Amino acid sequence: MTSILRTLVVSVVAMYLLSACGKAPPADEHDNHNDTKAKSHDGDAGEDRHDGEEHEDEEQIVELSSTELKEFGIKIDTAGSQPVEITVNLPGEVVMNPDGVAHVVARASGIVLEVFKTIGDTVSAGEPLAVLESPALAEAKAEYLSRDREHELAKIDLVRAETVYKNTRKLLEFLSDNPSLDALREFSDLDLGENRRILVSSYAQLVASEAIYMREQSLFEKQIGSEAEYLEAESASKQAQAAFLSVRDDLGFTNARTLDQRRRENKVAEVALLAAERKLHALGLSEAAIASVAQQTDDELARYVITAPLDGVITERHIVRGEQRDQGDDIYTIADLSTVWVQLTVYQKDLPVLRSGQSAEIVAHHGIGQARGTIQYVSPVISESTRTTTARIVLENPDGTWRPGLFVTGRVVTGAFEPGVVVPKTAIQSINDKQIIFVRTEHGFEPHHVELGRGNDTHVEIVKGLKPGDTYVSDGAFALKAELNKASFEGGGHAH
Repeated sequence: MTSILRTLVVSVVAMYLLSACGKAPPADEHDNHNDTKAKSHDGDAGEDRHDGEEHEDEEQIVELSSTELKEFGIKIDTAGSQPVEITVNLPGEVVMNPDGVAHVVARASGIVLEVFKTIGDTVSAGEPLAVLESPALAEAKAEYLSRDREHELAKIDLVRAETVYKNTRKLLEFLSDNPSLDALREFSDLDLGENRRILVSSYAQLVASEAIYMREQSLFEKQIGSEAEYLEAESASKQAQAAFLSVRDDLGFTNARTLDQRRRENKVAEVALLAAERKLHALGLSEAAIASVAQQTDDELARYVITAPLDGVITERHIVRGEQRDQGDDIYTIADLSTVWVQLTVYQKDLPVLRSGQSAEIVAHHGIGQARGTIQYVSPVISESTRTTTARIVLENPDGTWRPGLFVTGRVVTGAFEPGVVVPKTAIQSINDKQIIFVRTEHGFEPHHVELGRGNDTHVEIVKGLKPGDTYVSDGAFALKAELNKASFEGGGHAH
């Protein structure tokens, strides 16, 4: 009850005060008053929004000094056009170049005496790898020495046969003029062999019988000698002449035949020596090593030195001291890694754009390195199990960086295009699910929303949001994004 009375009293007092002050304000004035207050509020709100927009713009500007730019590793570039290569990424593996791999085998059986090299050692062509004691090699060397001696004797016999043949023909031509026996003395220093005795003896008998015949004929004509003696001397002379002619003819034939026989013997000895020499070559001996066989001792004849066939690195070893190794056993594997192959796996979808001669960038994982090469071969056969084929790239590998077995990625250039504006992908940052590029203005670095087009692993086309000639951050944009996020978190204006 008391509260009701209190309310009535307050109402009465209020009405009294209003009546004392005058009439109540018109309704429209009240309304105008309310409208003015709303506009003022709206105006304040508008001013608040404007301030908010300026505040938001201030938050979108990043200011950095030149020192900070250098400290953050920020790079500035000017937007423009450049060709962009279209690439296909293919997995691959580094393998040995088959042309640079050699398997060293034992060419003769024997017991291992010494081992000089092991896995990982670098060797040069001709460098000793191991030594075997080989009876088979000793036998082959002994045969070579025997054949070599036989050939030397055959050459000596041939030279003498040629000399005798030449001198015998010369004597036969001289005897055709019926010289005196004293005239034959000029042939005393010439080598005629057994032909001297046969030919000179027969000719001397002929001369003697002709002299007797001439004497008996003279005596018979002077009627001093008997007719019987004359006829006997005539018969003896004719027999001696026939005997000499027979000796002459036989000697001419025999002389030529002997020369031919010596030539054949020399040829046979030469072929036998060549066969023995080739056998030593087949056992791994060089020309110099074969030439030194004649000066070797018995122990050295059985010493079989296994040498490296090429420059390279030993990748496998199958030999230890004291073991028996048979002919044909695999001893070492040597690889020349100055060049290696990269075998790229090519999927069916990439076959239409892949071909020999295309450039490729080979990238090794874990920061090992990268190199450029050219596709030299694309296999025409697709694997039935993997439904892929292989592309081969040959890489120079002078420092051994590209190790066989290393997994790599091959970025093969299959084409190119030239867009209006292209930037490196390092310039692109993502803010609030938008692609952003920081553009340099007079107030600082301002993030611009951009639309991306075609690109590759390193560069991308800017369809919208960046004009040619704009200065932008090409590298280190992540630092600007971090500064921008820091300023937004702290509620400040410009990011410094």
